[in-house]
Amino acid sequence: MLSIVCLVLAVLLLLIIIDIKRVTAELVYIKAHTTNGFVTANTGLPLIQKLINASNASLRVSRELQQSQVRQDDQVRRMLTNLTHDIKTPLTVSMGYVQLLMRSMDTAQQPKLKRIGRNLDAVNYYLRYLMDFNLMQEKSIALKVKKINVSALLENELFNYYDEFNQRGLKVTPTISPNLILQTDATLLTRVCQNLIGNILKYGEKEVRVELVRVDDAHVKLTFSNRGRNLPKDPTRLMNRFYTADQARTNQSVGLGLSIVQSLITTLGGRMLVGLTSW
Repeated sequence: MLSIVCLVLAVLLLLIIIDIKRVTAELVYIKAHTTNGFVTANTGLPLIQKLINASNASLRVSRELQQSQVRQDDQVRRMLTNLTHDIKTPLTVSMGYVQLLMRSMDTAQQPKLKRIGRNLDAVNYYLRYLMDFNLMQEKSIALKVKKINVSALLENELFNYYDEFNQRGLKVTPTISPNLILQTDATLLTRVCQNLIGNILKYGEKEVRVELVRVDDAHVKLTFSNRGRNLPKDPTRLMNRFYTADQARTNQSVGLGLSIVQSLITTLGGRMLVGLTSW
């Protein structure tokens, strides 16, 4: 009789161990994969069933929280999109009126208009990066990858800023290999170019060099070089979104712009490097 009892206990223990291993393996799989599955067992032992019921209840709560978070994130993205577009329209109109008034106002009033214009530019500066942040959130979900003529895209962006380069007294020397085709997202790549150009217009001096060359079939190298002021000895500090070139003007963050650019490039599967040049 004792032998039979021991045999039964041994079998029960073996079944419990097998089920625990099964539950553990299924939990590990569910954690590592996107699935709506639940844990199961080979036996109907009450102890194992309690473990399974508790595990599945936790999985249900976790999935409900994840779905709720996804809905909230989507609502925040849509709110940011609507908010930035609602602000952009009156801001653009206001900047246009300031420019018109600058042409017609007498000299005594122009300093006030310039101050208004600088503040509107500052609002536009940060609004643009808010729009880029929202764009990154959307693009991280679904990139629209297609063949892009990167050479033509870059040339077009440089041409669009031709007047602003002249106004700032910046001499641009482009070295662009022709007809470089790349599989990428045109919207994000355009924003990369625009942000880098905008950063140079804001902080660059005298000369700007832009180079685009082929690295291999899947990669190109885009280099923006310029002479700047108030640059740190360690150029990697420029990647810090809280870094400010001019400490007296705390609302002029260099790092914010380059941090956004780095995020855009990373989303595209690229890599951004910042360094000092000798020219």
